[in-house]
Amino acid sequence: MHEFAWYVVFIGRPNAGKSSLIHRLTAAKPVIGKKPGSTRKIIEYPLAKKFRIVDIPGWGKIHGRPSTYEERIKDEILVFLEENKFRIPACVHVIDAKSLIDVSERLAKKGIIPIDQELYQFLCDLHFIPIVALNKIDKIDKSALACTVAYFKELIDISTLSPEHDASIITVSARKGDNLPALRDLIRKRLRAASVEEFERYIKLS
Repeated sequence: MHEFAWYVVFIGRPNAGKSSLIHRLTAAKPVIGKKPGSTRKIIEYPLAKKFRIVDIPGWGKIHGRPSTYEERIKDEILVFLEENKFRIPACVHVIDAKSLIDVSERLAKKGIIPIDQELYQFLCDLHFIPIVALNKIDKIDKSALACTVAYFKELIDISTLSPEHDASIITVSARKGDNLPALRDLIRKRLRAASVEEFERYIKLS
C-alpha cells in the first residue's frame, strides 16, 4: 500500500498540452509526444515524499484507438479520482483553446455532450473547483480567444456556479510561457487552502 501523498492532477482531452504544462510548471519530466494519446496510463511523478504530480491520460476519443481502449482509460480515470479526491488539493483541467469550439460543436450536432463540458461537470460532481487552463493561446488571435473563453463559460453554465469557478479560468501557453506565473499562483493558492503550503515550492516555472 502506498504511503499517503498529496496529488496535483492534470487532466483533459488528448493533445490538450497536459504533459507540456507539467514540464513547464514543475521539476517532473513527462514524455511529451507529438501525437494525441501519448500518455497511455495514469503517471505519478514524486516530487517529495508526500507530494506528487499526476499526469492523467487523455479523456475522450483518440483516433486510431478502439472504443474499448477509450472506455478502459475512462474507467481507470473515474476510479482514480473517486478514490483519491480527498488527497487532491488542485485539479488542473487543461483545454486546447484552439480547438475547443470546433470539437464541441461537432459533438453537439451528433447529440453528444462536448468532452470538456462532460469532464468539467464530472469534476464538479466530485466537489472539485477545477483550475481551467485554456492552453495554446499562442495559436489563436485575441478576438478568437475572447470568443473561446465566453463559449466555455456558457458551456459550463457559469452563471449558476460560485464566483470561484470564474476566477479559476485562465488562458495560457505552455509553449511560450504566457500566463504561467498566474497558473502557478492558482495552484499554490489551492495548496494553501488545503493547509499543505509546504509543497508550494514544487510548483514553479522550471
